[in-house]
Amino acid sequence: MNIKKLKYYILLFICTVTLYNCTDVPEGLVTNSAPETFLSLFPDSIISPHITRIKITWWGDDPDGLIQGYRFSFDSTNWTYSEGNDSTFQLVIVGNDSTFRFWVSAVDDKGNIDPTPASNLYPVFNSPPSVSFNTGTEIPDTSFTVGVFSWTGSDPDGNNSISKYYWALNDTSAWNEVSATTNSLTLRESNGIIPNSNNKLYLKVRDIAGIFSQVVTMPDSSDTWYVRQPQGRILLIDDYPSTVLDNGAAAVFYQNALDSFGLYSKLDIKTSSGANLPKIVSMFTETMKLFQCVVWYANRGNSSADNANFDLAQQTLPFYLATGGKVFFSTGFPNAIEQQGSIINFAPVDSVTNFQANMPFQTQIVVVDNSYPVLEAGSPSPELVRGIKFTNGTPVIYNLPFNPPYDPAQLTVCIKDAAVNTKVMFLSIPLNRMNGNGNATYFLRRAIGTDLGITN
Repeated sequence: MNIKKLKYYILLFICTVTLYNCTDVPEGLVTNSAPETFLSLFPDSIISPHITRIKITWWGDDPDGLIQGYRFSFDSTNWTYSEGNDSTFQLVIVGNDSTFRFWVSAVDDKGNIDPTPASNLYPVFNSPPSVSFNTGTEIPDTSFTVGVFSWTGSDPDGNNSISKYYWALNDTSAWNEVSATTNSLTLRESNGIIPNSNNKLYLKVRDIAGIFSQVVTMPDSSDTWYVRQPQGRILLIDDYPSTVLDNGAAAVFYQNALDSFGLYSKLDIKTSSGANLPKIVSMFTETMKLFQCVVWYANRGNSSADNANFDLAQQTLPFYLATGGKVFFSTGFPNAIEQQGSIINFAPVDSVTNFQANMPFQTQIVVVDNSYPVLEAGSPSPELVRGIKFTNGTPVIYNLPFNPPYDPAQLTVCIKDAAVNTKVMFLSIPLNRMNGNGNATYFLRRAIGTDLGITN
């Protein structure tokens, strides 16, 4: 046999042996086993109304490979893929409680899926939502025919489970609903507020499963708040401290001056430590909008309790004026004022001057606009008076009676925002203390009737 044939037979033998060995390979080396899946539940300690947060943890095992990811489902039809070993779910329920089944299958690195998913039942519970009025927003003891209310709703699983809020005035036989994103409410006579009577607001919240919270009220417990019917076109805001000796005289002065306009309403924001003062600023603005004109009078104090409520005036009067309201504001300034440039933002006042003038009894202020009467200090006198700096072009009515070397620009005490269609008049002296010759009454009537255009 030649060498060529020998090589041929050797090659044939090798191929035969190799082919025989390939057909006799153990089955486990040519197939890939499916992975196994396991799970456990670690529920949150608080389970919320109809949307419940549940954390589910799972893992897998593959005897001949690696776990690449997992497929999970709550209906065994629609599956979601994840490479993680846990997830937190929000389960939507439609009643007090419900039960959910969960399936999860491991996927190995060859793409094999566990054909027998791990599964378990998970009961969940629906806790009722709750609502409460915000602290510090209590309704005043007495108001006019407008009320503003602010609240916060909560749910053990978050506000996204809140469906609607429901409110009722005085009678819970009929409820009104507002959206889940609403957290405040402005109510008027058209909404059911009853004037010259006691009123009460009821509030509750419902979750998306239809479960209601307990009802809360404003005022709370068995209390009510009294609503007064507005009278006339003018709101007189009494910002005069009761501790001042001429408090009663100031009230009589404004009463006599406003009697010529017929009916008017009065709001005392100093009495009983501000018991009638709305805690929500927007309610004060809405109250002023019930009237065409606001006459705001204050004293010259040396403490925050005695001074005019400049903060409240700045937060509300610009919005009131923007709706067409008219304002007459009379006040003194204390000895020390911080942030002088921003103490007044509702009149064309740049700042309050450092100069202080003593105005003894029978001192007359200088009439810059001769169409106005001479005002004279009465008893008690205005004491120290501070002038104001104003924007260019502002009509000036009165100055202090002092000559150079004092800068005349520091002596102005009364201005208005415009000569025609006036909306604001500002006097930096308590007007009731400038009635020594009786002209202060005439001046106020002229200011309201002629300048601000309010007639009876």
